[in-house]
Amino acid sequence: MTVASDGTDDTAVALAAAVRRLLHATVVTATDDATQREVAAQAAALADRLERDEREVLPGLDPEAMSKGHRPYRPVIGAANPIAPPMQVAVVGHGEVEAHVTLGPLHEGPPNTVHGGWVATLLDQLLGHAIAAAGVVGFTAELTVRYRRPTPHSVPLTLYGHFVGVDGRRIDARGEIVVDGEVTAEATAVFISPSDERRQEFLAALAARTTG
Repeated sequence: MTVASDGTDDTAVALAAAVRRLLHATVVTATDDATQREVAAQAAALADRLERDEREVLPGLDPEAMSKGHRPYRPVIGAANPIAPPMQVAVVGHGEVEAHVTLGPLHEGPPNTVHGGWVATLLDQLLGHAIAAAGVVGFTAELTVRYRRPTPHSVPLTLYGHFVGVDGRRIDARGEIVVDGEVTAEATAVFISPSDERRQEFLAALAARTTG
């Protein structure tokens, strides 16, 4: 395993990138049936090799690493997860984040359009970063998405997330997806800050993964 200065496992990232290419190619290929059968057999053989040494849970991360944005196996931002686009998120202010991502045919719903479930997933991830940028942590309790127009795939998307405020254990945030200056989708979210008991359970689970 090769680990970069930011904690990224370069080997796992390279594997995920290769599989991500394969996922894309599987959807868009127009090759003949014989070639597809041959590649399917090769892919199955590769999966057999990797499955010989499976871990029961994903690698653990300590809270400090997570606070720095190191989440390599997350399905939206994780560079070591082949289903992640992956979306790049940056903190631009207190409770303010900006993200960039390009989705492709793999994420298509209606023709040439990102599936609505992926639109919601991107916004949910984004707003989690927004509240973290404000120094608060919570679990998504409610996500309301307004689809204003189709979100196209195969073009760069820009997302903006904003922390709105805290009321007791309730945390509010809002965000939007923008393409060429037009908002294609917007969302409001309610997060719930975990109770002390739930927080301790969460930290204990992280510790178990880190030391296990």
